[in-house]
Amino acid sequence: MLTIAIVEDDLEYQKQLQKYIEEYGKEHELQYKITVFQNGLNFLEDYKGGCDLIFMDIAMPHMDGMETAAKLRKRGDETCLIFITSMAQYALKGYEVNAFDFLVKPLVYELFCIKFEKALSHIDKKEAYYIKIPNGAKKVSPGQISYIESNKHYLEFHVHGDVYKMRGTMKEIQEYFLASHFALINSSVLVNLSMVDEWKGNEIKVAEQMFVISQKYKREFLDRLTAYMGQ
Repeated sequence: MLTIAIVEDDLEYQKQLQKYIEEYGKEHELQYKITVFQNGLNFLEDYKGGCDLIFMDIAMPHMDGMETAAKLRKRGDETCLIFITSMAQYALKGYEVNAFDFLVKPLVYELFCIKFEKALSHIDKKEAYYIKIPNGAKKVSPGQISYIESNKHYLEFHVHGDVYKMRGTMKEIQEYFLASHFALINSSVLVNLSMVDEWKGNEIKVAEQMFVISQKYKREFLDRLTAYMGQ
């Protein structure tokens, strides 16, 4: 099932987007779930991650779409994002926050379908990681994970304040995550480099948690962090 967030303060455009998604879903037998947020502040406070696609208005009260998207990206969330705007020139700034595409108001269904299909194709190709949980699995993108901690025979995935526990060892998963923006700080903790808030000496702060970098892993960690910061 495709999960979609709409961040739009204008009720008319909220309804129009929902109608377009509903029409497309019927035409293509697409299953979906939509969550609507009234503005950027509301979105950042209530959104816990896990969506496949976000439609976000640029001109909103309290916090505009650009600032909202920048704060979202700072969390390490790389969810596919389509901006909605009445002024096309503003949409170009969206690429600064890695926006996938944009729609210009007033919305037209045919153009919406073209952009929507491109986004769906992109989402299908995007890597996802499935954390095995009791009676099922939790789908996350690596960018949503703050850090992973090995505890005896279990792995604890810290995702936006939530913790998902899965049976396994660090050795079994480290190759997958080291291919992305992750680094080991000791034999039992793997951190998302985009989530590192502070580094001083042998200590780093990730998602409000302090960790000590072991001497064995310090050089490789700093090399990976420096390379990431230079990108």
